[in-house]
Amino acid sequence: MTEKTNGSDLWQRVPALTDALSGKGIGPTNFADPVVRTLLVAKARWLALLVVGLYGIGAMVMFIRSPYGFFLSRSQILFLVLSVTVMAIYNSIYHFCYEKISHLRFNVQFQILLDLLFVTALVHFSGGVASWFWPVYFLVTIEAAVLLQEPRDVWLHGALGGLLYGALLAAENLHIISFVEMPFVNPWVHNDVFNIVLLWLWVSILNGTVAVIAAFLMRVIRRENVALRESEARLVGFLDSANDLIFSFTPEGKFLYVNRAWEQILGYDLDALSATTMLDIVHADQKVKCLAGFRRALAGAKVTPLVGYFLSRDGRPVAVEGNITCNFRDGAPEAIWGICRDITQRKEAQEQLLHMAHHDTLTGLPNRRYFLDRLKQSLALARRLEHRVAILFLDLDRFKIINDTLGHGVGDKLLKEVAARLSACIREVDTVARIGGDEFILTLVNLNNVADAEMVSRKILKSLASPVEIDGHELFITTSIGISIYPGDAEDPSGLVKKADVAMYHAKAMGKNNSQYYTPALDRDALRKLGLENSMRKALERGEFRVYFQPKVDTGSGKMTSLEALLRWQHPELGFLLPAEFLNIAEETGMIVAIGEWVLSEVCRQSRAWQDAGLPLTPISVNLSGVQLQQKNLAETIGGILAATGLDGRSLELEITETVIMQNPDFTIGILGELKALGVSLSIDDFGTGYSSLAHLKRFAVNTLKIDKSFVRDVDSNPADAAIATAIIAMGNSLNLKVAEGVETKEQLSFLQGCLCDEVQGFYFSRALPACEIEAFLAMEIHPLAAP
Repeated sequence: MTEKTNGSDLWQRVPALTDALSGKGIGPTNFADPVVRTLLVAKARWLALLVVGLYGIGAMVMFIRSPYGFFLSRSQILFLVLSVTVMAIYNSIYHFCYEKISHLRFNVQFQILLDLLFVTALVHFSGGVASWFWPVYFLVTIEAAVLLQEPRDVWLHGALGGLLYGALLAAENLHIISFVEMPFVNPWVHNDVFNIVLLWLWVSILNGTVAVIAAFLMRVIRRENVALRESEARLVGFLDSANDLIFSFTPEGKFLYVNRAWEQILGYDLDALSATTMLDIVHADQKVKCLAGFRRALAGAKVTPLVGYFLSRDGRPVAVEGNITCNFRDGAPEAIWGICRDITQRKEAQEQLLHMAHHDTLTGLPNRRYFLDRLKQSLALARRLEHRVAILFLDLDRFKIINDTLGHGVGDKLLKEVAARLSACIREVDTVARIGGDEFILTLVNLNNVADAEMVSRKILKSLASPVEIDGHELFITTSIGISIYPGDAEDPSGLVKKADVAMYHAKAMGKNNSQYYTPALDRDALRKLGLENSMRKALERGEFRVYFQPKVDTGSGKMTSLEALLRWQHPELGFLLPAEFLNIAEETGMIVAIGEWVLSEVCRQSRAWQDAGLPLTPISVNLSGVQLQQKNLAETIGGILAATGLDGRSLELEITETVIMQNPDFTIGILGELKALGVSLSIDDFGTGYSSLAHLKRFAVNTLKIDKSFVRDVDSNPADAAIATAIIAMGNSLNLKVAEGVETKEQLSFLQGCLCDEVQGFYFSRALPACEIEAFLAMEIHPLAAP
């Protein structure tokens, strides 16, 4: 609320201000204004004429009925009527047409002079020296005090009144004009000079005294009036210049006053509010509360500060807080005054801070804190209604590659797009939140069965499968999803999130781009994973990693054409570990870079050693992870390894999964071009699981396609898999690409031979073998096709 600027003084002035702002004028008459004073005198003159006229008519009637009879002659009556008429005419001019004559220099003095002459005429016709009408000179003197600014001018006009009275008496005494004989007055009084002089002196002294007193009093009144007006003008100016909304309205709600801030903020001036009541301005949601406050004010009770919303002229809500008070006159409520502050910006700032405290600033989704609060409420409701709740924990696959290669700006835009797609996959009652980096989490409530969660996860995977166009880059993104269910997996929010997180890591271990439910066995896997992560940090230093080799065979000649290097870990406690058990951990921790460089160095060293031993030249393929591919110095690193080992680049083939390549095609093309310049061959692994098109294959300039084993596994029994494999082989042949497969049965081999697949590998021929056992294949030129 505002600091009330001398509040007690302000509200003490409320009645006068209410009069002023409601059109009743500010305090007393404005005697500082000559026009106002002239109009007041004109109105008083009408009253005097009325009184004189009524008195004259009454006196005439009484004289006619009295023994004296009516004593005025026709000419005297005519002159008297003419005098009254003249006064009525000039008073009409001063009353109704003063603006037209106000510029005349002596218009004020002229009307005083006319009044003095008129009074002198009335004194003459009422008996002259015997007239008791002479006190009317005092009224004209007071009139002069009202009209004239300077006391000296008032004194002069008071003296002028005395002179005119003396001149009248002298003229009558000297018979210059005939005096009017009064029936009950002895005529000798008109000739008694001593009486005439004493009467004139008495009237002159009294009139002068009245002039001095009236001039003094009017000067005091003017000064006080000016001071009051200036004070109230300053107060009104303060109200108008205040930044707060200040307003006043009647007990019926009709507006009396609004200040400039009200007009600027709400768009209403006082004229626009003529047909509007106070409650019309109050927001519909606040009417009841405000009406209660108004009633308390009208009852004279103290009103606590009100907070609510006003409606501007364009319908925009304006948040305000302030106080109201009511002033009373004669015990009855006269007007309610309010002073409010526009707190819209403060409200917006508070709401923004509240939103920021509960939402992710990038995507606008709820953050972890808000999500857990919503989840807590959902679980409480689920307990009462015996419903199921599912938690889906999502982590984007290989998002770090995009963030590091294209920059955080592109990464942020991709996260916003993912947030939008996730929001479109759920219902309004569900919640999706971003809890950090590239991790998202969803709450699905009111589930009929557990399978509904998997249905939503499939919907999410399908939605994210569509490419994203950002800043000219076509990006592909996948996600791994972990699912936990209430009741069953955990009872509290943090427990459910933890279980879903564990299931998500299991989904990554299962090849990414899939969803997995939590099972208690995954907790053991999580502990195992933690142990592997700790052990891996020293495994490279201890020489625990091994490189094994698996032959690739030409389907036509049956000869071994090349080898694929595969990593193994000889763990001191857990034994012999396959890549599926630890490569994901290596990628997540970033250790895959150092391990990958070691594998490349070991493969190149072994290949060179075999060549130096006179064994046939056999290209060896090495798998590159997505983390390695994002390294900007990858080509430089591989070139250095080739140079250090003396190996020709043609003896090395690099395998990259289709999903990794398609995550950022434009960036991948540049890296592949640099690798191609080293002379190495390029192969796309797991082909068919990503989003490659013929246009992409041409741009990538790869040498080999390796169909994902999921399409080869059932080619002899599943027509769909057979059709896909056939199409990929045909496409590869049309592009002069070798097509490699994972073969485990004779039926699979027969099918692939029939489809003219160039090259195959798999357990049907040989498992991955250490270097010493592979040398037998190389030395004796064994035909793996004949091995079984």
